[in-house]
Amino acid sequence: MLGIPTHLAPRVNAWSTVRAFHAAAVGSVLVAAVSLLLFRFDDPRVAVVPAVLALLPMLAMIGVHVQFSTWRSAVAFLLVGGICAWWCAVVVLREVPVPWVASYLLSLVVVPLVLVGGAGAVPGRVVLWSIAGLVVGRVATSIATAQTGGAGHPLVLAWVTLAFVVAIVLVASRTTARSQRVQPELLRSAREEHVSAYRAGVELEASAILHDTVLNHLGAISLAPDGPMDAQLARTVEADVAMLTGTEWLAPAPQPDPGAAVDAFEHMLADERAEGLEVLVTGDPAAMGRLESDAVTALVRAVGQCLANVRKHAGTDTAEVSVFDDGVACTVMVVDDGRGFDEQQTGADRMGLRNSVRERIGRVGGDVQVWSSPGTGTSVMMTVPHGARAAAVAVPDGASS
Repeated sequence: MLGIPTHLAPRVNAWSTVRAFHAAAVGSVLVAAVSLLLFRFDDPRVAVVPAVLALLPMLAMIGVHVQFSTWRSAVAFLLVGGICAWWCAVVVLREVPVPWVASYLLSLVVVPLVLVGGAGAVPGRVVLWSIAGLVVGRVATSIATAQTGGAGHPLVLAWVTLAFVVAIVLVASRTTARSQRVQPELLRSAREEHVSAYRAGVELEASAILHDTVLNHLGAISLAPDGPMDAQLARTVEADVAMLTGTEWLAPAPQPDPGAAVDAFEHMLADERAEGLEVLVTGDPAAMGRLESDAVTALVRAVGQCLANVRKHAGTDTAEVSVFDDGVACTVMVVDDGRGFDEQQTGADRMGLRNSVRERIGRVGGDVQVWSSPGTGTSVMMTVPHGARAAAVAVPDGASS
């Protein structure tokens, strides 16, 4: 019951319990039919086939009641089942001479009536319907006993089944009550965990964006010659400041069309080329358009950070970007023939590859692999599966409390 909304827990509990009762009712009918047939095979002179045929309408009505599960279908099942129980009891009492076998068979016929369960909406009503089923079965077998002139049978198995139903309903009700007491605490804990995940997403994305913009701009400014700021750099700084002071980056991006994804990718490449990096693009950039909007944003920003790392650290002014799609995921590789590096020796304060690439791609369900060593260049492969979505970074209502 844990995890089910509190107001639905009692109904779901009763519904599932009644469904289990219905399955047991079908099993009881089948066991009765098989027992009658085995008795017939053991003694061919015994005419118990009519009793087996009497069970078929009862089995059909169980199916009808399972399908509709209303009080009308429950009443119809009791009426048809009572007639079938009477018909079967008449045949059994006439053809089966062994008292304990006859009593067992009569109990098997009455048990499905005890397991009727009604509509199953309220646990207490399940017990009432079971009692009504036992009464109907008891009346039907009593009429059959009077007609055949045989001795009465206590239907022990039917009474045991009723006791079992009552016990199950009581235990289930107690379990539901306990879960209703625990549920608010679980929901509160789940909400706090959800809010914490949102906050972590906001902080990580904010850290990555600050690194990709402010720190990169400061590095570019420090390397620029004396005099007025380069016009392209000034426009980039102005656009990034507007983005940082706004709130658009907090909201999940709408699903773009494939052309918009390619445009964002090309715009990022144009910015890097404007900074003096020669970028060769191979493969199919249009493949990025098949990704979710959050995945496209993360991938474009991660590729941009890889190219910025090439400009600042690789000691080369050329890089190659390859885009390909295998039908399951979109993969982008950024390759340079620069000085390379040992990722294990990267300082903890260097967040470019770790935060702006690895964690950013990880948040959309992707994977990053890096191959590099001093003097051999660097290859970064970023793979994002289709259908992957980033955890929403918009803080839900009440998250600031």
